[in-house]
Amino acid sequence: MPCSWSRRCRAADNGLPSPSSSPDVESWGQIRRHHLRMMRKQVRSIVLLMALIEAIRVGPVQMVYAGRQGYAAPGPEDFGIAYSVGYFLSWLYLCVFMVVFVPLFSWWVPVTSSESKKTEKIVEILQKINMVLLPLSIGISLVTYIYYTIQTLIYVDSRTIGSKSFPKNTRQNWLVRLFLLGGILVSTSFGYGAFQILADMDLAHVKTLEYSIIVVPVQINIGLLWGTLMQYKMEKRIARNEAAKAQKVGVEVGTVDEKAALLEV
Repeated sequence: MPCSWSRRCRAADNGLPSPSSSPDVESWGQIRRHHLRMMRKQVRSIVLLMALIEAIRVGPVQMVYAGRQGYAAPGPEDFGIAYSVGYFLSWLYLCVFMVVFVPLFSWWVPVTSSESKKTEKIVEILQKINMVLLPLSIGISLVTYIYYTIQTLIYVDSRTIGSKSFPKNTRQNWLVRLFLLGGILVSTSFGYGAFQILADMDLAHVKTLEYSIIVVPVQINIGLLWGTLMQYKMEKRIARNEAAKAQKVGVEVGTVDEKAALLEV
């Protein structure tokens, strides 16, 4: 109910932001922040999904107790980023299982030989389904990552919210894209060299697939951050030069006005 006569209502209305006052243009910093955040999410999803694949392939119990308690030792394929993350997830799973399920539920759940066979069949079917769905999800995350990477290289300037129109082909925009590509090139080159040195020193080994879909995206993210930093510095320099020019013009105008005043006198 409107209460324009009330001083309290008018004060409350004045304190609320107006819908029309919200800016309809988002800066390139906001766009870049959103794209980089989505790219990091895709990388985390890929790591988690690959870790789940490793845990399913080896088995959580076999992975945690590898080489102990009568379980087989780790095989030649049991290494890498996904295997390490899968080991951690399997360890958490066993901790929760031993702390929650065993003392609270296992004592009253009857298990017969026929039921155990049915359970094993169900588990095998679920594992086969997961081994199909998990790689598919990894592919979707990878495609999404590539999409946001391309978006980052395209939209390097401010734009209207929700607009998909391409930015102007200005020299500054292409220079920003050059900064981003240069940062990606530097980060991937240094990263490749660092991993080669670690592998030669037998300190760290990464599978080729993991390097392609985990390490390279992380290096690209770092390169884009470097390019973003260069863009910030470039815009600060441009703003500083424009401010200096404006100040110089203001001084010149003031000098001319003073001379005109003296001539009139």
